[in-house]
Amino acid sequence: MASSSAQLFIPYSESTQGPWIVRRAASLLLGPYDSQAAALGAAEAIAPGLSAELGRPVEIHIQQADGTWTEHNYVVAGLVAGAGTPPAGMNRRHA
Repeated sequence: MASSSAQLFIPYSESTQGPWIVRRAASLLLGPYDSQAAALGAAEAIAPGLSAELGRPVEIHIQQADGTWTEHNYVVAGLVAGAGTPPAGMNRRHA
């Protein structure tokens, strides 16, 4: 996880009923959601404003059932944290 990027985290939820949460840091809860897809959508919606506010890319990290974390690269104004400029028409890429 690059320190030059802002970080959003979606910890794994064992329950199919949720809640799935989005955190900016261990102590900063940005909201509970009913599904992982809803939490990811919320993180993607938060990312552009956070990136503009902080002046740096935003990385979204998703915890898997086995406890590992994967990075969800989200494009903000044509930039992806940790990657070059994406091909035309590419909106996001799952790592």
